[in-house]
Amino acid sequence: APPNLFERLGRPMHVVAPMVDQSELPFRLLARRYGAQLCYTPMVNANQFNNSSVYREEVLAEANAADRPLVVQFAGHDAETLLRAARHVEHMCDAVDLNLGCPQGIARRGRYGAFLLEEEDLVVDIVRTLSSKLQVPVTCKIRLFRDDLDRTLRLCHRLQEAGCALLT
Repeated sequence: APPNLFERLGRPMHVVAPMVDQSELPFRLLARRYGAQLCYTPMVNANQFNNSSVYREEVLAEANAADRPLVVQFAGHDAETLLRAARHVEHMCDAVDLNLGCPQGIARRGRYGAFLLEEEDLVVDIVRTLSSKLQVPVTCKIRLFRDDLDRTLRLCHRLQEAGCALLT
């Protein structure tokens, strides 16, 4: 069997998670200097990324050969919007991550993050679309369903079957 994503990334043990307004390129490079083996970008709003050339250029300007392996994290609720955004970055990263973990109010209003987990079929469809049409693997950052571990595990299996290469 071919090596899984974790193996292809070099089995990273020190990972810098996505942090809003914190995990931009300078911080990631500093973290790598002190041992980080894999870094995530801050969450990128897929709709804003597609519709704002200024925002898109800010994200794309962070491409740096020293910043690998790198996972670009997107937030959104529409498979085609997410696919369009991810296609802009697949050449500059090692995976694309779907944010299914953000618990903030802005995520509820924007219909992404942890709040999108309530729409399980949609989430599975998004992962299936991305994983079948991108040249890089798709990963998902999720949260546990409160007081329902069985539901969480069922969704994890569905995401894996849809093509999710790594769950965090």
